Amino acid sequence: MAAAELRLSLSEEPARDVVAEVLVEQGFEVAASPDVLSVSRSSPDDEVADPDRFDVRLSEVPEGTLAVFAAPIDATEVAAPIGDAVAGEAARLVGARLAQRGLLAVAAPAADALAPIPAAPLSSGPTAPSLAGYPGVPSGDAAVAPGALGEKRTNAVAIVALVLGFVVPVAGIVTGAVALSQIKRTGEKGRGLALGGIVAGGVLTLFIATLVIGTLVFSAFVAAGGGSADPYAPTDEGGVTVAPDEQAPFDPSTLVVGACLDDLPGGFVAADNVVDCAQPHSYEAFGGFDVPDGAYPGDAAIETEALAGCEAAYGGYVGVPYQDSRLDYYYVGPTQQTWEVGDREIFCLLFDPQAEQTVGSLTGSGL
Repeated sequence: MAAAELRLSLSEEPARDVVAEVLVEQGFEVAASPDVLSVSRSSPDDEVADPDRFDVRLSEVPEGTLAVFAAPIDATEVAAPIGDAVAGEAARLVGARLAQRGLLAVAAPAADALAPIPAAPLSSGPTAPSLAGYPGVPSGDAAVAPGALGEKRTNAVAIVALVLGFVVPVAGIVTGAVALSQIKRTGEKGRGLALGGIVAGGVLTLFIATLVIGTLVFSAFVAAGGGSADPYAPTDEGGVTVAPDEQAPFDPSTLVVGACLDDLPGGFVAADNVVDCAQPHSYEAFGGFDVPDGAYPGDAAIETEALAGCEAAYGGYVGVPYQDSRLDYYYVGPTQQTWEVGDREIFCLLFDPQAEQTVGSLTGSGL
């Protein structure tokens, strides 16, 4: 049996850590050296036979790190096929986990490896998983908690984007876009921070532009001697004009899955944003779902619901999983204010970061 390979979008040291972590979750024992993980798992039903053994050999490649799962070099002719078989199955399980985390650059296992696979329960007693000799892990029989290795860090550019979104709005938008690109490539945390910088920068930029334009129009109107001195005074019909710093709440009836939008000013959607997909447009709605009713869960909970729901709908709409796509998405969800008037809907908006606008629907495009 040929050796199984996985390609991770990480450098060699963090790649070694995260592969070891997932192997431990699957019930294996791992001992590490700089470029090799020695892996074994004893059968609880057979006290005589040698444990299943294989190696994971790590090396740097242009994408990041190549992990080769195969029987140990010193395996006998009888044990080698068994080790290769166990290594291949382990590679399939590890590949599925890494794909879910967005850390897999190219996977050699079969296509069904991306289906969710429950982690194997850790055994107890003398066969409990161990990372003996692993760098940074205490020696002896000390237990290693799942998740102790390979923790993802927060992208620094995403943090800067959020700050700049409130201080220098245009810079926040640009920096947020850069951060999203880096996060998609490296698998780091901070997508919400980057989106926050983009949205904050967009809202403030729109507000400033609207305020400047409104001031100029009002000045010209007053100079011409027409109209009321107060542009926001009640009209004869009893209505009022919406001031530039106010936003109308999102109306769910204006948007459906498959609809296309020409713009998304300030993160709010109105009926006049929806256009025919055959015309040039910036966004396309590819998913929509409701948040459970009750008290407002908070911005962080809304973001978690949105990211999980949108990525679940992504592959079925575009034709490829999010991690394999060059496209990206935003989401529109309820705020504290819109929640109070009954807004419970989240919509996922697809866009092409390499093009300012697209023509035609992106459903099934495989981009």
